[in-house]
Amino acid sequence: MYPIRLSLLSPQKKKHLKKMANFQFLKNMFEIILIITSIVAMVILGSQTILQQHFINITENIISISNQHVDTSRTIGKINKLLQDTSNIQKSYISWPSMVLEVASSTPDNVILSHLSMDDVEKKVSIAGQAKTRNSFLEFEQNLKKLEFIENIQSPLSGLTQKEDVSFTITADLK
Repeated sequence: MYPIRLSLLSPQKKKHLKKMANFQFLKNMFEIILIITSIVAMVILGSQTILQQHFINITENIISISNQHVDTSRTIGKINKLLQDTSNIQKSYISWPSMVLEVASSTPDNVILSHLSMDDVEKKVSIAGQAKTRNSFLEFEQNLKKLEFIENIQSPLSGLTQKEDVSFTITADLK
């Protein structure tokens, strides 16, 4: 059996009580929402602190690793600079002994060289000497033209006018 309930309240008070019950229900709902929102906000703030600490740890780790490799990076930089300097020196290197040897080997027996200078900056060669005969001088001049590192040979006309004891100074350009 159901218990009997008597309501002795007037209809206006019943309506007012219903409104109060609805108001209490909404008030409780807003409180629950506010509590849930507060909990979520605290969790978010806590996770922000954890993420910031994790970021700081990662940054410190990266800095310590990069500091460990600074010496290695500096050594590599020094080696690269040394290799680059060596490469530049090798590019500007000219094998003077081989050039002098080629000039000497192209000199006929009747020609005596008294002066040989090669200037890398101005790219000039100057050869002075004395040939016993004009033919020896002309042979020497032809031999110089055959050398691959010499071009634009300029010899004095006086070498062609004398038959014997021809003194000469030949100038030429280096390639």
